Amino acid sequence: MRAVVLSSSSAGNSTYIEFDNIKFLIDAGLGFTDIKNKLHEINVDASELNFIIVTHAHSDHVRSIHSFNRVYNTKIYIGSNTFNEYSKNAYLKNYEFIDNVVNIDGIDIVKVPISHDRSGYGYVFSKDNKSVCYMADTGMIHSKYHNLLKNKNLYIFESNHDVEMEMNGTKDEMTKIRNIGDMGHLSNEDCAKYLNMFIGEDTKDIILVHISDHDNTLDLAYNVNRNAIRKDIPIYLSYKDKISEEIII
Repeated sequence: MRAVVLSSSSAGNSTYIEFDNIKFLIDAGLGFTDIKNKLHEINVDASELNFIIVTHAHSDHVRSIHSFNRVYNTKIYIGSNTFNEYSKNAYLKNYEFIDNVVNIDGIDIVKVPISHDRSGYGYVFSKDNKSVCYMADTGMIHSKYHNLLKNKNLYIFESNHDVEMEMNGTKDEMTKIRNIGDMGHLSNEDCAKYLNMFIGEDTKDIILVHISDHDNTLDLAYNVNRNAIRKDIPIYLSYKDKISEEIII
């Protein structure tokens, strides 16, 4: 299994995952050319993608899915509610609703609904005893899904904001309350709390994603999680302008 976060921020999110020879993106929220260039950096041609799987319909996650669909006929897996919330859904030709899909090209798929102001899912992908959990853009994770997220090899997990920085920032009050609430984003402390609940003996690596430009810092996100999580598990950061560490398991 191979995983690289191509970019993660409020400006755009896209993560590359590879199991054996099956290659896909979680979201395509950057410009089409930008994603192609970042894939080229890791020696992947955009035409090789087997599919793109969508978390939710905010523009920083779906910006270029229609372009991949049009240019390469890349298949798009998208929730039915997310499809309805996606403003360019009329442009999609090769797509399938993910709601009842449990396996794609031999990769087992577990979906966990996000708690956000758009409908969507976090995901667990597994194949041949290798697994990755992707959870972002959620204000909380309901306890009934916790067992589905435990003891995965790789966690790609949101550590969005520092609560004090968020509340003392320049956003309007409604946005601040939304971001720290159950329909917003996970704070650094929330991220550390959930990761401590989920990591297990098989956990090898963690990548922190969706780190806010204005209401967090890379050092804060890293240190809060590093201080709370077992020291034998490496923690890596994702970035707005460059790709993350490449994880191979």
